Amino acid sequence: HFCIVGCGYNVYKWDADREGGCPASQNALGVDFTRQVPPMGNIMTKAMTNTISDKSGKRWNIMIVPDKECVVNSGLSSTRGGKMASYMYAHDGISKERLKNPRIYRGDQWFDTGWDSAMALYAGLTKKILDNDGPSGLFYDCFDHGGAGGGFENTWGTGRLMFSALQTPMVRIHNRPAYNS
Repeated sequence: HFCIVGCGYNVYKWDADREGGCPASQNALGVDFTRQVPPMGNIMTKAMTNTISDKSGKRWNIMIVPDKECVVNSGLSSTRGGKMASYMYAHDGISKERLKNPRIYRGDQWFDTGWDSAMALYAGLTKKILDNDGPSGLFYDCFDHGGAGGGFENTWGTGRLMFSALQTPMVRIHNRPAYNS
């Protein structure tokens, strides 16, 4: 599932030091690459692949391809969905610039800060608003694109924070008329 439309994708992950074979029985896709694959039989692009490392440093190849069985996209991919693998974090890939630590905007500049400082600022400001105005004083403007692209539905804690813990009704989701999931 990638976005609110519900496009389906299949994710494959295998050891980066291991290659699949050309016969269908030797690769995860079950496709016979010993012969010409029919036109549009399989859509595979470089953007659908990536090599990532887990926390232990082990490297993995990944491939995210459209699901032919999904009634929404029938094996086709959207512009964003067809590039999901490229968004997965890799220290040497396009995602290497991904924000990994909190930042604070002061004056007209962004500054790096630590997690303790960022959480103290957020919690202190949130408490002040709740004490003065109640849950309706907190406003969130967010998005939900799901998948590897992010979105609060894919980060369960964000939705729990806004709706359950802080109980604010003031959440605007830019690509939905109302929260309806």
